[in-house]
Amino acid sequence: REFGDAVLRNHTTLGYNYLQLGGDIPDEVALVALQHHERLDGSGYPAGLRGDAITLLSRMAAVCDTYDMLVTAGSRRRGLDPATAIVEMQEMTGKFDPQVMAAFIQTIGAHPVGSVVRLASDRLALVVDQDPADHRQPRVRTFFSVATARMVKPEDIALAQCFGRDRIVGQADPEAYGIKDFEKLRLRIFTAACKAAT
Repeated sequence: REFGDAVLRNHTTLGYNYLQLGGDIPDEVALVALQHHERLDGSGYPAGLRGDAITLLSRMAAVCDTYDMLVTAGSRRRGLDPATAIVEMQEMTGKFDPQVMAAFIQTIGAHPVGSVVRLASDRLALVVDQDPADHRQPRVRTFFSVATARMVKPEDIALAQCFGRDRIVGQADPEAYGIKDFEKLRLRIFTAACKAAT
């Protein structure tokens, strides 16, 4: 375990050194390997850099890397729902560049693809696409009725174009509604939604 922690802690420096040995890697790219665990408030590693001492590309990589780590299942934990990961990152005050974080959220949406949301119609839905004109109102595919506690016939809803007939009222954890092994169901819903959109 100690050896593993040391390698984990040193991976930024090792990666940077390997990229430097490669010779053809621009330094601003190699610096991303070195600085992607630095945090704006100086709490990161390997050098405890603060603010503008961290390159812009590295500040961008820090947001992407943290998001990826939170949504990806690991050996000790299950991955978070994408929207929950965004909320957690927003609560990490002082860690990320606010402009980079805002641009990231605008790019992937306030409710990223793959998020499970609860609708005003008392249904659960999977976010299957973003609306480029309004990142707060994605396209969703319904799959579960909260009122009956049963799966429902899927309906695709472009929330930005449904004229208020439905809306997102919050995030939802499928397990809280008794839906087991949701990862397989998420893949089926998303695949069906992609086929329906073509």
